[in-house]
Formats: sequence, C-alpha cells, structure tokens
Amino acid sequence: MKALLFPGQGAQTTHMAEEILSIYPDAARLYEDAKKVTGIDLTKLTEADLAMTRYSQPAIVVHSIACLEKERSGNPESAQATAATALAGFSLGEYTALYAAGLVSFTDLLLLVNERARLMQAAAEKTPGAMYAVLGLTDGQIEDCLSEIEGVYPVNYNCPGQVVIAGTEAAAEKAAAQLLSLGARRALRLSVNGAFHTPLMAEAARGIREFAKGIAFKTLTVPLYSNATASLVAVGTDFPAYLETHMISPVRFTDEVRRMRADGYDEFAELGPGKVLTGLVKKI
Repeated sequence: MKALLFPGQGAQTTHMAEEILSIYPDAARLYEDAKKVTGIDLTKLTEADLAMTRYSQPAIVVHSIACLEKERSGNPESAQATAATALAGFSLGEYTALYAAGLVSFTDLLLLVNERARLMQAAAEKTPGAMYAVLGLTDGQIEDCLSEIEGVYPVNYNCPGQVVIAGTEAAAEKAAAQLLSLGARRALRLSVNGAFHTPLMAEAARGIREFAKGIAFKTLTVPLYSNATASLVAVGTDFPAYLETHMISPVRFTDEVRRMRADGYDEFAELGPGKVLTGLVKKI
C-alpha cells in the first residue's frame, strides 16, 4: 500500500516556486490565491526571506500542494484513490496532509498556516532558541543527557541515530557540547532562531488553538498519521486542541514510519521540495 509524505521546514529552496511553475503551470492559481489570503507573493521570496519561519511555512505548504495537485491531474483516479492511501507530514507537513485528507479547504489551510507562521515567528523573537541535529547516538543516550539539562528537549526523531534537540540558546549549546563529549559524531546547529516543538512555543500553541476554532474541519475519512502520537489520528479528533499539542510535541517520525510499515504501507512518495523524508524512510 502507498503513503504520501509532506515535508516541513528546512526543505525549502530559493527556486522551488519557479521550478514547480515550470512543470505545472496550473500551480499559478495556487500562488495567486495564497497572495490574496496571506498578502505574500511566495514566488518572489529571497534566501533571507525563506530563512524566516514567517515565510518558509506558507512557501513550503503551497509548493507541496502544487505537487499534490500535479500528481492528481496526471491521474484522474488519484483523488479517489486517496481513500486507500495513507497520509503523513513532518511537522509543518502535517498541515499539508490535513488538506490532502480533505479536512480543510485550500483557503482555510492558508489561513491556518499563515497564522501558525506568524505566531511561531513572534514566539521565536520573544524567546530566542536554538536547534541542533545530533548524529551518532541512540535516542536513549540523548534523552538521558537532556534530562539533566534544564531548558532543552529532544524534538525531532528523524531516524535511528539522528535526533534534533531544541531549547534556549544557552541550554541547547550546553547540551550539544555534552552530547559530543558522549560520542556524538556531529551536533550541527540549524539555521533557525526558535525552539520549535518545545514548551517555548506554548504561547504560539495556545494561539493556534484559538484561531483554529474558527476553521471548519470536515470529517476524517482517510488514514492520517500523527507526528505527536506516531499512530493514526482518530476520527472525531478535536483538531484545534490537537494542533496545540502538535506544536509543542516532539516529531516522532521514526516511530510513525515504523507504525505505517507495520500497518502495511510499503511504498512512500514525498510531495514537496526536496527528498529529505524519503531519505529518512530508507534509513528507518
């Protein structure tokens, strides 16, 4: 069985809008709609713009939706076949999955992501943080180390031997140094100024919950997997409350993919900029 994966922040490239428009001209209407809703021309973002979560989030989501619609347009039965296809996203990519699952309209998705990006940018500016990709240690080794350092957390379980940590700048820097001393091959600081998927995003998480109460979520009818629980999202889920939890919970991608494989999904296709997730799936 097949699963569709949608990437999150970090997958963006400067020329991604230009590239998808060149092979799928119909994507122009998506970018036009996005400009009307967000006030941002996502086709003209600079490298500096895309380094900011405020702009990278809507840019990645619209590109991913364009890739999804391109696939559907090439296969008239693809939209109907989605019912037998599992959906999952990495962090921000889970919002794209909400659209792919038919839970929200494109306009409502844009509204949600635009507000999420605004809230997270504000939180990062109010309480700057840092994130490091740690390679070469087990999840348990990293968790044990972080349990003794206040203000830093494991936030992205990417694949075996690769975990991202995040927290205040001082705590994250201290943890990275400690993990290197424990035998980590690398502790690479990421180009972000916020501690995403940590309690430092709590104010933003409350904000997205309140905002999402104004969004009309439809009934879930397809298999949708969760970063927060590494299992299926339940029918009848309170999505405003879930999106609050999602923003401050670790991305359990390793366990999520393993659960999908155990449930019979053995073909994975990534829709969006880059191929980071398919690379992680291979390692998992």
